Amino acid sequence: MKQATLVIGVVGLLCVACAADPRDAYDTATANTEARSTESTAVTATTTQPGQQNVDSGKTSETATSDTPLATTPQQKPAPDQENEVLAPFRGTPINPSDLYSPPLALKIDNAPTALPQQGLQDADIVFEELVEGGLTRFLAIFHSQIPTSVGPIRSGRSTDIPLLMPFDGALFGWSGSNWAFRKLLDTVAITDVGLYRDPAHYWRQTERTSPSNLWVRASQLANKEEHDPLTSEPLWPYESSEDPMSGPTRQIKGIRIDWGSTKIEHVWDATRSGWTRSQNDDTHVVLGLNGEQQELAPANVIIQFTKYVLTNEEDANGARIPLGLVSEGSGTAWILKDGGVIEGRWNKANVTVHTEFVDTEGNVIAMSPGSTWVLLAPRDSAEILEIDD
Repeated sequence: MKQATLVIGVVGLLCVACAADPRDAYDTATANTEARSTESTAVTATTTQPGQQNVDSGKTSETATSDTPLATTPQQKPAPDQENEVLAPFRGTPINPSDLYSPPLALKIDNAPTALPQQGLQDADIVFEELVEGGLTRFLAIFHSQIPTSVGPIRSGRSTDIPLLMPFDGALFGWSGSNWAFRKLLDTVAITDVGLYRDPAHYWRQTERTSPSNLWVRASQLANKEEHDPLTSEPLWPYESSEDPMSGPTRQIKGIRIDWGSTKIEHVWDATRSGWTRSQNDDTHVVLGLNGEQQELAPANVIIQFTKYVLTNEEDANGARIPLGLVSEGSGTAWILKDGGVIEGRWNKANVTVHTEFVDTEGNVIAMSPGSTWVLLAPRDSAEILEIDD
């Protein structure tokens, strides 16, 4: 990995790579007319679950028929007889051994009001939520154990993404923006740029939605087209098992609330789903699932990583200054939500090339529940814990 020679250069470039993507800076019609004319918002996200095969494999899949479908795969702790199974490094659940050595696919997903509902977000193993201009948020979603057919809306990257991406050595990164400084920065790190400008044939615009929140990507095709050497992905954290639970919650809670500015979210524990259901601006946060049906988001783990943001001198198309999250290195307060409770601990990041570590007050690394994990890079003093009696 390009480490020692990159750190100084990356830190220096982070502050100049924050420019927002120009509105409709790239016309995909000229590069992808056929794709745009044949695709629609009815395309479905594909989830590989027990008893279900990936649509891209040519095999049939089963569709969930629950009245209130769950967006994420069932959150189950590995049983003792599963100890010899191969586990997904970013999810802690069984994975097809042939998929274990594929590079993760990172996609930048819009979360503006015009972007709702998103598609494919529910299949991500890890989702980072970060502050962007105007008090809105965007997602950096990491797909590995399962990659949906289509994901969107895709938007531009931000400099905060670089220290999040760099530890995923060899990952693919799909995004929409045209910022030359950010593209130049990507070229200096061990991340494969498969964004719109690099690979326009795998992107198209949904004619039923308004620009710029209408760019979609054929995620599974994009992930499979790249030739790569076998890549061993290291877990970001340990996973607890039913036989050996680790780092249990210090107390049970109802959930958390975060005020990002223009975006206000809540995650509330749902024991029937073993996950934290999400609402956004007082509405249930739903995404498009199989066959275009709406599903609720309910990740198994939610981490609030309190983050210092600074305003850069760059502005978006509306004149709003673009914030930069200081997550390249350092430490701070973290709340780790899992199993219906919270651990109030710390986050530590030694340098830009390694993943963030989450520990309890005694310095013990916290094990996550198997399933999807959302990491919310919340501004300081923006979050509150919702007690059970609230």
